[in-house]
Amino acid sequence: MVNHVVKTRLTDEEKENWLLYCQSSGISQSDMLRMLINRSSPIAKLATPFHAVKSNKVTVRLSEHALQMLQEQAKYEGYLNQSHWVRAAILSKLNNKPVLSVKEIDALNASNRQLAAIGRNLNQIARVLNIEYRHSDKITREMIERLQAKFEQHIASVDQLVQQNSKRWGVTNEPLAS
Repeated sequence: MVNHVVKTRLTDEEKENWLLYCQSSGISQSDMLRMLINRSSPIAKLATPFHAVKSNKVTVRLSEHALQMLQEQAKYEGYLNQSHWVRAAILSKLNNKPVLSVKEIDALNASNRQLAAIGRNLNQIARVLNIEYRHSDKITREMIERLQAKFEQHIASVDQLVQQNSKRWGVTNEPLAS
């Protein structure tokens, strides 16, 4: 295989922008140019060999700035470390579905407990209304309104969690609340 050299003239501003772009991406100028050519040319995509990694470990090099941004984002979103965040980002992109953080899974587990408690309350109301009809006057409008308020609060919190997660990973979902 013969290697060729590509040269071009740039203004000082263009050169500075190019260098900043490559540095912020953590990619050398040569690799960045090669990648841009391959992305823009369908023929180049076919001619460029893909080198698969032979293990289940992938190493990524980042600039100091990109690493700091990654760490801050992972911490902000409740991930245990940046590796978990990167794994979630990759899986989200591959599956086109959001990936939940530990914090979000805990929130959904709490949500399930709340739903179970509401379900028990509904069963008690149904029992009073259906089986013990003579005691149905014990069920008040206030009790039903409190139960409805719990449902609405629960739906809003789960909807917020789902929307935040979907926004993070760029997946669109319809809101749960109507």
